[in-house]
Amino acid sequence: MSQDPYPSERPFSGSRQNPYDGGAFGQQGSGGPYQPTQPYQQPYQQPYQHGMYQSSSRTIEGEKAAQLSLILGLVGFFVAGIILGPMAIWQARKAERLGVPATAGKVLGWITTILYALAILAGILFFILIMVGLGASAGYNG
Repeated sequence: MSQDPYPSERPFSGSRQNPYDGGAFGQQGSGGPYQPTQPYQQPYQQPYQHGMYQSSSRTIEGEKAAQLSLILGLVGFFVAGIILGPMAIWQARKAERLGVPATAGKVLGWITTILYALAILAGILFFILIMVGLGASAGYNG
């Protein structure tokens, strides 16, 4: 074992040395393993201009139509869906023409319209079956 396992480390000679003077990773007197760098600079940002991010009246009108279509679709589940469902679809289309997405209102409007249309058809079919049943039993004289 004649070789020194850490050749760059020197035994303490009595003088104070900087522990970050390079050691095993750098050259003696090179200033350490890390070279000074430029301080962090943030990327250029344009200053905020008033009015730059304000919504136009067209966008505001579209947002109102989108919200109204959502409200009509939700309320239509519980009350007068055959009327409120198509109104929700109409308001959603209006919002989309104005550039505002209104997918939720449109979907709820279609679901409400379809459910109420099926309920009305089921009611009509039930009424017809009742009338046919009453007519068949009236003619039976047993």
